[in-house]
Amino acid sequence: MQEASVGTQPTSHAPIDLRSVSRREVLGTEHNKSDGYFNLLAYIASNAIAGEIMAVENYSEMVPLMPDTESKIETVKQAHEESKHIQMLASLGKRHDYNVMREIVEPQWFNIRRHFSTAVQNKDLAACLVIQDLMTETMAIVLYRTLVRQGDPDTAALANKILDDELEHLEIGLARIRSLIAQDPEGVHESLKWAHHRVMPELFSMVSTGCHFLCDRLNIDCASLSLGDLKTDIDEIRIEALDTYVETLDKADFDPVVTAALIESMQTYGGTPSLNAGLANA
Repeated sequence: MQEASVGTQPTSHAPIDLRSVSRREVLGTEHNKSDGYFNLLAYIASNAIAGEIMAVENYSEMVPLMPDTESKIETVKQAHEESKHIQMLASLGKRHDYNVMREIVEPQWFNIRRHFSTAVQNKDLAACLVIQDLMTETMAIVLYRTLVRQGDPDTAALANKILDDELEHLEIGLARIRSLIAQDPEGVHESLKWAHHRVMPELFSMVSTGCHFLCDRLNIDCASLSLGDLKTDIDEIRIEALDTYVETLDKADFDPVVTAALIESMQTYGGTPSLNAGLANA
């Protein structure tokens, strides 16, 4: 008969491998974020990267149109800053364990690039500045402000850094446009109207959680995306985008009679600005 062993050791457990827990899971637990939130971030970040890629191409293509060496250098610097944003957004996705596209996928971006290239071919610097420095930058500002307000701390901090650059680019664009208006007000207003009717419908159509090809490329269900994961909704973002665009046109010193008609035309593809917007009562 075998004697019972004295001091029996407790059953051992395998140590927890912290490496098996993704940063996405940690963030989700710490900040109460669902998988839907990270899928939405993958979608938003991929679209933001597409916009940054387009910005690099636009600024690079616009350089020969700039009137002096100083403005050429400044435009090259803007292109470089946009390229850094691509790296920052891609790194964010990697840290949070979601995929992002590092190429343009959605057709709206290709359409805007095509319109921009047409403006370059026409040597219409005013239209180029309106498309890139005013319209596209304004929409980017609204996007990054939303992420600053409602993203997890890591996403919010990164969005805030990019937002600072975008606000600086907007100020550069406003100064450039004011200078051109002072030289040729009629011509610049015609450039604004040309660009508005081509580019704003494309930009505004992307204020949604629907897509043509991006969701398939990211392997996520587009129908499952909801801005509720950011505690906001499409209408709120549309109104903010319109208000911000109105403010941008005001700051650029465009004629309110011209801009009021342009803003009114946007009702056909997205609504109207709020009563707080500068041109709403023009």
